[in-house]
Amino acid sequence: MTSLTRNMKTQCVGRILIDLPEGSKWKPKAKGGRVGDQYFSVTTGVSLDEFTAVLEERWAAILALKTSRGEVVTQPPHRFSSAPNSVIFSYNYRKHNLPDLNGQWANRIFHEAEGYIWLNGTMVTVPRNLNGRDETASLMKRMRARATDEIPADPGLCLDGAFIAGYYDPTEREEIMWSFSLPRNLGLVVQHTKVWGPLQSMLERRDDAAREIAGYVAKLLSEPGVVAGNKKYRAATRIGGVLEGEEFVMGGTQGINDHTFETNIGGLWEFPGRGFPSPLPNIELNMGTTFRTAEKPSSLGAFPKQEGNPDAPTEAEFFEIWDAVVSSVRVRPIAMAQPPQKELPPPKITREQAEADRKALDAFIAEGPGPDLSKPSTK
Repeated sequence: MTSLTRNMKTQCVGRILIDLPEGSKWKPKAKGGRVGDQYFSVTTGVSLDEFTAVLEERWAAILALKTSRGEVVTQPPHRFSSAPNSVIFSYNYRKHNLPDLNGQWANRIFHEAEGYIWLNGTMVTVPRNLNGRDETASLMKRMRARATDEIPADPGLCLDGAFIAGYYDPTEREEIMWSFSLPRNLGLVVQHTKVWGPLQSMLERRDDAAREIAGYVAKLLSEPGVVAGNKKYRAATRIGGVLEGEEFVMGGTQGINDHTFETNIGGLWEFPGRGFPSPLPNIELNMGTTFRTAEKPSSLGAFPKQEGNPDAPTEAEFFEIWDAVVSSVRVRPIAMAQPPQKELPPPKITREQAEADRKALDAFIAEGPGPDLSKPSTK
């Protein structure tokens, strides 16, 4: 262990926890996700005045929209709020005569909606979506501000500067993807997706893809002057925290011109996920770095010499950080809480059974013997 991994800091990303080297930062404007049918993106460092200016500029653009020829507009654009410092725009209301799933034709009203909310310097945007006014409003009611180092104690999704409260609902689609900048010019992408069963092995998928493009790659490499090659470092099962996944680490070098060579080193770790009733999301970690050198590396796909790349990691530094990050990934337990099960209504009983139950209760209250319910009524 060196100073690179001596002081790891826990980050809450979506529904998982992960430890990153000191100095790691969430990348601005490089993150987002999906809850249900609603996509969203996050921008940090936005003042309330800047947020207000964005809203007014967008509202003016909506009011200036022209309808398509022949469309029937049923109502003007609306703007409303479902939570503090939030605005939802619904517009482009139009009527179309269309069939339903049963082939029944009828006039149907469509609209477009988009939403914006400001959370103490963080702006969450739900982009334009069809007929999504109510869903956008409902999602924004679940959002609140979150400090970068806060580990919430209730179910939901951690965003950069924000939190979306909510159970891990089997009826709701969910996907989160966030990017981080790490020391030594490393980038990390953390992604998790709700699944209803484990995905196919990541290594098997890579092998299938490699076979499919093998002919194309061979043809490309045979072209005059082409310099390209790779080196495989790891491809095996790998435990991340307590989650059994798979890792794949490879380097690749390509000649840009006679005096410039680009080498990319990347590591991928994936947990396939697990379905209900004991669900876990599919989790993917992708870490990489890029070198540019004036000389061709002695081995294509190998880590180049440090000359000219003083801020880039050595091979030992890359794997020290990679191993520490992968070993730390775990699911935040409370985040996986599922919605409480609704109580089932009592079973319906026959009129005869209800009458017999009433007589038995009356007899019990009167401290007398109850009727023999095993015998059919003679009435």
